[in-house]
Amino acid sequence: MVTTKQDIVKAVGAFGDRVEGMAVGLSPADWEKTVYEGGWNVKQVYCHLAAMAGGASFIISMAASSPPSSGGGQGGFDIDAWNAREVGARQDKPVEEILAELKSGCAGSISAVEATSDELLAKEMTTPWGVSGTLAEILVTSVIGHNAQHLDDVERAVRGG
Repeated sequence: MVTTKQDIVKAVGAFGDRVEGMAVGLSPADWEKTVYEGGWNVKQVYCHLAAMAGGASFIISMAASSPPSSGGGQGGFDIDAWNAREVGARQDKPVEEILAELKSGCAGSISAVEATSDELLAKEMTTPWGVSGTLAEILVTSVIGHNAQHLDDVERAVRGG
């Protein structure tokens, strides 16, 4: 299936709406609920999502500046260290500030995608964290797959099961 620019923009917009809609219904106690055993609580998941919300620009720049991928990935990139650093930089901020960053990041990602050529979106690449596919596929996978999974996990944690 070919992923279009409109598919990506729609996915980012839907993610932004979902993340904001979920946040409105969270109580102060909900923000502290554990999402991952031995890991993040709801607020920390939102910190992670805020760090990634503007990620389309970064991934697009990476695709534009690198030669076509020959596979591989990881290349010394430590995803756990990156996540810990990004969440740590945000976890003491007020929720409103985290939500504003999420909203701004989604808007920036939409603008970046809209400005990207169809040729670049069709370029095959492998990210430093080991995800391979066309740029368009990677962008959609990040929003629909990765980020949506985190929101599903938050919903389960808040509902208690």
